[in-house]
Amino acid sequence: MEVHHHPELPHGEKKRFKEYVLEFLMIFLAVTMGFIAENIREHLSDNSKQDEYITGMIKNLGVDTIRLKEVLKETNIQLNGFDSLINVSKTKLAEIPVQDSLYLMTSRYIFYANDFKNDDITLTQLRNAGGYRVIKDNNVLDSIAEYESRIKDIDDEFNGAVRSLEKVRDNANFLFDMNVGRIFRSHPTSTRVLITDDKVKIYNYYNSCWYALLAIDGYEHMLKEHLKYSIRLIRYLKKEYDVE
Repeated sequence: MEVHHHPELPHGEKKRFKEYVLEFLMIFLAVTMGFIAENIREHLSDNSKQDEYITGMIKNLGVDTIRLKEVLKETNIQLNGFDSLINVSKTKLAEIPVQDSLYLMTSRYIFYANDFKNDDITLTQLRNAGGYRVIKDNNVLDSIAEYESRIKDIDDEFNGAVRSLEKVRDNANFLFDMNVGRIFRSHPTSTRVLITDDKVKIYNYYNSCWYALLAIDGYEHMLKEHLKYSIRLIRYLKKEYDVE
């Protein structure tokens, strides 16, 4: 009579269950460690990019401060020129030296505008490459956002000044023979340059010069405030990120 020995199922099943658990734990550990390693890698990469962006921002701000000082210098010259221009007596324009003086300052100060263009290399990278996400300090993000907002306000103010200068040039065309410039250079105080004695046209010209003066003055004030802010921002970023 044959005796059949039944396999020890409980013991075998228990052994396989342990193997499954161990395999699961090993897979879970491998995935977890991979996830942690990837997070560390991304964190280190983000920190490196953040330092790169901040260093670039500080460099760009340094360039901006130099440009701001140059634009402010030229804008101040233009402001003083407009101040002298509007103080030329409207009641004495029949006198050749007086109208020539007005023409001289007109030709010097109404045909240009001092545009400030910031060095926006880093700002462009932050916007286009998703760089803002690697900057973790909300105060730094707010400071950069305010800087961008100031740049936009400056552009708007500059465009207003440009429009006011265009109005001055339009009115100058009704007042002066602008083509007399070549003769004027050789006879600066004996050349008739006015083509009208219409008081309305004269007053329109002076009024437009006054509005331009106000617009340029507002632009200059905004540039001065932005220069102060840029210098403070440089100091702040250097302190926060320990940059020399």
